[in-house]
Amino acid sequence: MITLNTQGIKEVLHKQITKFFEAEPVMLELTQDIQNNDAEAGQTLHFSNPHYWVKVMDCSFESYVRPVILCEVIYFLKKEYMDAEVEVNVDIDLSAPADERIAISATVSFNDQVELERTELNNLIDLALQLKDKEWFEELSSRYNAISA
Repeated sequence: MITLNTQGIKEVLHKQITKFFEAEPVMLELTQDIQNNDAEAGQTLHFSNPHYWVKVMDCSFESYVRPVILCEVIYFLKKEYMDAEVEVNVDIDLSAPADERIAISATVSFNDQVELERTELNNLIDLALQLKDKEWFEELSSRYNAISA
Protein backbone atom coordinates (compact mmCIF):
# COMPACT_ATOMS: atom_id res chain seq x y z
CA MET A 1 0.00 0.00 0.00
CA ILE A 2 1.20 3.49 -0.87
CA THR A 3 0.02 6.64 0.88
CA LEU A 4 0.36 9.93 -0.98
CA ASN A 5 0.14 13.39 0.55
CA THR A 6 -0.67 16.62 -1.29
CA GLN A 7 2.83 16.97 -2.73
CA GLY A 8 2.94 13.35 -3.93
CA ILE A 9 -0.42 13.70 -5.64
CA LYS A 10 0.66 16.94 -7.33
CA GLU A 11 3.81 15.26 -8.65
CA VAL A 12 1.84 12.36 -10.15
CA LEU A 13 -0.77 14.72 -11.62
CA HIS A 14 1.89 16.98 -13.11
CA LYS A 15 3.49 14.01 -14.86
CA GLN A 16 0.21 12.50 -16.08
CA ILE A 17 -1.35 15.82 -17.16
CA THR A 18 1.79 16.60 -19.17
CA LYS A 19 1.41 13.27 -21.00
CA PHE A 20 -2.35 13.54 -21.43
CA PHE A 21 -2.59 17.15 -22.66
CA GLU A 22 0.85 17.17 -24.30
CA ALA A 23 1.54 20.43 -22.49
CA GLU A 24 3.31 21.00 -19.20
CA PRO A 25 1.29 22.66 -16.46
CA VAL A 26 2.79 25.84 -15.08
CA MET A 27 1.10 25.32 -11.72
CA LEU A 28 -1.22 22.90 -9.92
CA GLU A 29 -3.01 24.54 -7.02
CA LEU A 30 -5.57 23.17 -4.59
CA THR A 31 -8.75 25.24 -4.67
CA GLN A 32 -11.86 25.50 -2.57
CA ASP A 33 -14.96 25.66 -4.71
CA ILE A 34 -17.23 25.95 -1.66
CA GLN A 35 -18.32 29.40 -0.50
CA ASN A 36 -17.46 30.18 3.11
CA ASN A 37 -20.40 31.88 4.79
CA ASP A 38 -21.04 32.35 8.52
CA ALA A 39 -23.21 29.22 8.77
CA GLU A 40 -20.31 27.05 7.62
CA ALA A 41 -17.61 28.63 9.80
CA GLY A 42 -15.83 26.04 11.91
CA GLN A 43 -17.08 23.20 9.74
CA THR A 44 -14.84 20.56 8.15
CA LEU A 45 -15.99 19.10 4.84
CA HIS A 46 -14.85 15.69 3.65
CA PHE A 47 -14.99 14.40 0.08
CA SER A 48 -13.86 11.03 -1.28
CA ASN A 49 -14.25 8.88 -4.42
CA PRO A 50 -18.10 8.95 -4.52
CA HIS A 51 -17.92 12.78 -4.72
CA TYR A 52 -16.25 12.57 -8.14
CA TRP A 53 -17.70 15.91 -9.31
CA VAL A 54 -15.99 18.10 -6.67
CA LYS A 55 -13.45 20.59 -8.03
CA VAL A 56 -10.20 20.17 -6.11
CA MET A 57 -7.51 21.95 -8.15
CA ASP A 58 -6.77 24.50 -10.79
CA CYS A 59 -4.29 23.49 -13.46
CA SER A 60 -2.58 26.50 -15.02
CA PHE A 61 -1.05 26.26 -18.47
CA GLU A 62 0.70 29.07 -20.36
CA SER A 63 -2.49 30.51 -21.85
CA TYR A 64 -5.38 29.17 -19.77
CA VAL A 65 -6.49 27.63 -16.49
CA ARG A 66 -8.68 24.55 -16.27
CA PRO A 67 -10.37 22.96 -13.26
CA VAL A 68 -9.36 19.50 -12.06
CA ILE A 69 -12.20 17.55 -10.50
CA LEU A 70 -11.88 14.58 -8.16
CA CYS A 71 -12.63 11.97 -10.83
CA GLU A 72 -9.69 13.29 -12.86
CA VAL A 73 -7.40 13.00 -9.84
CA ILE A 74 -8.52 9.38 -9.44
CA TYR A 75 -8.07 8.73 -13.18
CA PHE A 76 -4.52 10.12 -13.28
CA LEU A 77 -3.52 8.23 -10.14
CA LYS A 78 -4.84 5.00 -11.71
CA LYS A 79 -2.84 5.76 -14.86
CA GLU A 80 0.28 6.03 -12.70
CA TYR A 81 -0.49 2.98 -10.55
CA MET A 82 -2.12 0.55 -12.97
CA ASP A 83 -4.17 -2.31 -11.53
CA ALA A 84 -4.42 -0.53 -8.18
CA GLU A 85 -7.35 0.54 -6.06
CA VAL A 86 -7.19 4.27 -5.41
CA GLU A 87 -9.01 6.04 -2.57
CA VAL A 88 -8.71 9.83 -2.57
CA ASN A 89 -9.71 12.02 0.37
CA VAL A 90 -10.17 15.78 0.30
CA ASP A 91 -10.67 17.65 3.58
CA ILE A 92 -11.64 21.31 3.71
CA ASP A 93 -11.38 22.95 7.13
CA LEU A 94 -13.41 26.14 6.84
CA SER A 95 -12.08 27.47 10.15
CA ALA A 96 -8.42 27.33 9.05
CA PRO A 97 -6.58 30.17 7.27
CA ALA A 98 -7.19 30.15 3.50
CA ASP A 99 -3.72 28.83 2.59
CA GLU A 100 -4.04 25.90 5.05
CA ARG A 101 -7.69 25.08 4.46
CA ILE A 102 -7.47 22.17 2.00
CA ALA A 103 -5.68 18.84 2.35
CA ILE A 104 -5.74 16.00 -0.15
CA SER A 105 -4.41 12.48 0.33
CA ALA A 106 -4.63 9.16 -1.45
CA THR A 107 -4.24 5.53 -0.57
CA VAL A 108 -3.12 3.25 -3.38
CA SER A 109 -3.48 -0.46 -2.70
CA PHE A 110 -2.60 -3.42 -4.84
CA ASN A 111 -4.25 -6.82 -4.90
CA ASP A 112 -1.05 -8.80 -4.67
CA GLN A 113 -2.61 -12.07 -3.52
CA VAL A 114 -2.32 -14.33 -6.53
CA GLU A 115 -4.40 -17.49 -6.60
CA LEU A 116 -2.17 -20.42 -7.52
CA GLU A 117 -3.13 -23.98 -8.31
CA ARG A 118 -1.52 -26.98 -6.61
CA THR A 119 0.84 -27.74 -9.49
CA GLU A 120 2.00 -24.12 -9.65
CA LEU A 121 2.61 -24.13 -5.89
CA ASN A 122 4.53 -27.43 -6.20
CA ASN A 123 6.81 -25.88 -8.84
CA LEU A 124 7.40 -22.79 -6.69
CA ILE A 125 8.11 -24.93 -3.63
CA ASP A 126 10.72 -26.83 -5.66
CA LEU A 127 12.26 -23.53 -6.73
CA ALA A 128 12.32 -22.28 -3.12
CA LEU A 129 14.14 -25.48 -2.12
CA GLN A 130 16.68 -25.05 -4.90
CA LEU A 131 17.28 -21.45 -3.87
CA LYS A 132 17.42 -22.49 -0.20
CA ASP A 133 14.93 -19.73 0.66
CA LYS A 134 13.45 -21.01 3.91
CA GLU A 135 10.99 -18.12 4.43
CA TRP A 136 9.53 -18.42 0.92
CA PHE A 137 9.39 -22.22 1.25
CA GLU A 138 7.42 -21.94 4.50
CA GLU A 139 5.03 -19.38 3.01
CA LEU A 140 4.39 -21.52 -0.08
CA SER A 141 4.02 -24.69 2.02
CA SER A 142 1.40 -23.08 4.24
CA ARG A 143 -0.53 -21.90 1.16
CA TYR A 144 -0.27 -25.42 -0.32
CA ASN A 145 -1.53 -26.98 2.93
CA ALA A 146 -4.42 -24.48 3.07
CA ILE A 147 -5.73 -25.45 -0.37
CA SER A 148 -5.07 -29.16 0.18
CA ALA A 149 -7.12 -29.32 3.39
